[in-house]
Amino acid sequence: MRILHLIPSLSPLRGGPSQAVLEMVQAQRQQGLDVAIAATNDHGDGTFTAPYAQLIISGSIPELVGPSVPVYIFPRVLSQVAALREFAVAPALAPWLWHHLAEVDLVHIHAIFNYPTTVAMAMAQARRVPYVVRPLGSLCRWSLEQGSAKKQIYLQSGGRKLLQGCAALHFTTSQERQEAQEAGFAGPNFVLPHGVQIPALIADARQRLRQQLQIPADHQVLLFLSRLHPKKGLEPLIDALASLGDAPFTLVLAGSGDAAYETAIAQRIQAAGLGQRVRQVGFVSGEAKTALLQGADLFVLPSYSENLGIALLEAMAAGLPVITTPEVAIAPLIQQHQTGLVTPAQPPALAQAIQHYLQQPTAARQAGQRGRTLMETEFSWPTQATRLIEQYASLSPAPLKNTPLPSPSFQPLN
Repeated sequence: MRILHLIPSLSPLRGGPSQAVLEMVQAQRQQGLDVAIAATNDHGDGTFTAPYAQLIISGSIPELVGPSVPVYIFPRVLSQVAALREFAVAPALAPWLWHHLAEVDLVHIHAIFNYPTTVAMAMAQARRVPYVVRPLGSLCRWSLEQGSAKKQIYLQSGGRKLLQGCAALHFTTSQERQEAQEAGFAGPNFVLPHGVQIPALIADARQRLRQQLQIPADHQVLLFLSRLHPKKGLEPLIDALASLGDAPFTLVLAGSGDAAYETAIAQRIQAAGLGQRVRQVGFVSGEAKTALLQGADLFVLPSYSENLGIALLEAMAAGLPVITTPEVAIAPLIQQHQTGLVTPAQPPALAQAIQHYLQQPTAARQAGQRGRTLMETEFSWPTQATRLIEQYASLSPAPLKNTPLPSPSFQPLN
């Protein structure tokens, strides 16, 4: 079975979904499917250089991190207009898809409200190739309220019909599906979370992190690792920490975002009197990210909206207890398996949850251990890839291949 994944960007600057697609394709290839990715050369506000419309390996592109898998890259048009830049127009993609989609058994499309995925849906529909759409939370209440006028124009101008034409919508949580259905997006669908890489444990990660960032030995390390964006709840988190007085903690803030917002957050940290107890390390990936996750004591993501929360899965895989909010779709899972605490994104509630784990390190370690066990048994990529392949089989008449492909040897679509 030949699967083409389509996503606007593979840049790690775009957050967890880009990384997840690389890991998803690697896991599917290891189980014998003929799989590749088509994406633009988007890299945040810029682009990277790569051979265009040719089969290459993602590991050959320095800006990309994660598994090395077969990819086709198409140049994105750079624009000074923010709305056009975010729409990720890539003119060379459309004729390539028209020529090659007939050779594909199924297209898995990740994200909506952009040029690459819109073209992919239209081309797949015209070529009568089944396609699955993973909205990445874009059909959730919070997301639809952001830039609502533009999104309604998109949906009324044909976007809704393209979504209705998919073989299935791929939601990563039941909450995401429920909110999409409440917004009028019914039809065939399935719920399947991402998998997660289960890292080998680093014995001295805590000591290394404290030495590297000059953190006092008696401080517990709180980690926020995500895009720096207003929806992530950084403001109430900073206010909550400011209320903890002399509690022995250091917050490590890992991530990047809009320059103006980064500056505003830095100023808020200083105004809260937390300058000496916050380390802003910027964007991290690869081994540095793994070391950071394993060197921390507690993971905090007080987001106002997450259709899944990949960073939370990664934190649990690293053995960290987590604190998040009810608006994060995996909050019920965290509560059910007691892998952390779920609390409103309000300073008093966040402060109470953080204080709970600061004062009860044994309870924190036990929650972290439960989280890692849950990730190993239910969320490993081999498990999730098998479940996703079963979904593909129900949507396409093409037979599944049972013989593993030598990686990376995806045959060009020609």
